[in-house]
Amino acid sequence: MGIFDNFKNPDFWKKTLQLALVFFLLFVGISLIISHFRQIVSGNFAAIYEEEWANGQWVNYFLIKAVISLVYAIYMTSRRKNFKTE
Repeated sequence: MGIFDNFKNPDFWKKTLQLALVFFLLFVGISLIISHFRQIVSGNFAAIYEEEWANGQWVNYFLIKAVISLVYAIYMTSRRKNFKTE
């Protein structure tokens, strides 16, 4: 069963979206902690907003992470052979 055959399976997409959501949230959280640790500890969330998300920058910030998360989830879910519900 190839990866394109998996695309026809609704359980594949269910598992893929679950994994993508978890990975996306972890990816965003860890990247924020790594790049803005001092601002988070001091409670200066306005500086984080201005640097990362102001003036439409949030689209690029989240879009890149969402695409990476989805590609990773498709890859990891396609490696799983059994999609039976538990």
